[in-house]
Amino acid sequence: MIGSTIAEEKKYIYLNAEQLKPLGIELSEKGLFYQNCNHERERNPYLAFYAIDKNYLTSSSSDDCTSVDKKDNIFKNKKITEYDFYPIMVGNPQNEYSFATVIHDKELVPIAVCMSETKIKGRTDTLIFWFKPTESFQKALPDGIKMEDYLRLPDKSDAEK
Repeated sequence: MIGSTIAEEKKYIYLNAEQLKPLGIELSEKGLFYQNCNHERERNPYLAFYAIDKNYLTSSSSDDCTSVDKKDNIFKNKKITEYDFYPIMVGNPQNEYSFATVIHDKELVPIAVCMSETKIKGRTDTLIFWFKPTESFQKALPDGIKMEDYLRLPDKSDAEK
């Protein structure tokens, strides 16, 4: 990465649009999209979020795995994955988190997504997705990347320090 130190690069796994697809994250010129239904989760097995031009990040979850945001059809023609891994938290490199429940007692795998890849004017920020590590998550990562090398406790936000 240009302008980042080796330590910063090792802190997160930086993946491009093609490498994110096996994780269920879709990047396009319209934004970032994610929909997953994990049937093993007792509460809210459906998790979805999106980040578009006028929206930093919107997430939703439900007990119904066929849920799609019908109000504005944001997920129209988008696939719902059924992975056993999913993001536990979403934040940014400044340790600001978007999900209500921030977990600092479980080791997670941080995946960095550079929104500049979406080509949306004004979206040059980076989002960090903290994934639950599973064997199938490791298999979805690009060859040569070991989740154990990145597995760690999420950083606490300034408000929590």
